[in-house]
Amino acid sequence: MSAPLYKRDACVVLPAGRGWPVDNSRPGRGAAIDFGANSVGYVHQRGQGRSQIFVVGEQRLFYVNNDEFQPFNPLSVGPRSDPKLCLSCARLKPLSEFPLNQNNLRGPITRPRCQQCYTAESGKPLSAKTIREFRQRVNAPEKGDLWRCPICRKISIAEVTAKLVVDHDQERRKPRGIICDSCNTGLGQFKNGDDHIQSALEYLNEYEARQDNPGA
Repeated sequence: MSAPLYKRDACVVLPAGRGWPVDNSRPGRGAAIDFGANSVGYVHQRGQGRSQIFVVGEQRLFYVNNDEFQPFNPLSVGPRSDPKLCLSCARLKPLSEFPLNQNNLRGPITRPRCQQCYTAESGKPLSAKTIREFRQRVNAPEKGDLWRCPICRKISIAEVTAKLVVDHDQERRKPRGIICDSCNTGLGQFKNGDDHIQSALEYLNEYEARQDNPGA
């Protein structure tokens, strides 16, 4: 297992939300890049006037003035904390900016992503008319039919033991096929990208290799 990039005591919050990319040949000169107020990052290297900060939401290093960041405990936030840390943009935002997800015994819980990120990542859904026409065109299973998901290959009773979803290409805005809800969620988690899926396969293969050669 690889070691973490940074320990949590290096975590900081950047209220101003601005800095200069480390590949800038003249850091501190010219307009800084605005990556969002209250972004969370980790100190990579401290300097006298400014330091190198890995900004989590941007996934890159920035030079940031030393008076524009302060220590932050990432364990101080949770699902109901206000402000709350967005899972996607890694910025502290008011709890009111997170859409409601569900309720439990302690009350309502908001989604882990802020409304802006949730909308951007979810994409625009297909219209009911497009879904209906596609289901008719491919002769989609009716409720109660025995059906096999083309991804997980599990045989289920349509809309009884598995919820069926019309999966779609968000870029082309076209239906791709009918899959089970679990696989649809999985594709969303993998961002529909071959690179993520390939990384998952490599991760699993590396684990199996370690089991076959425990002393390697």
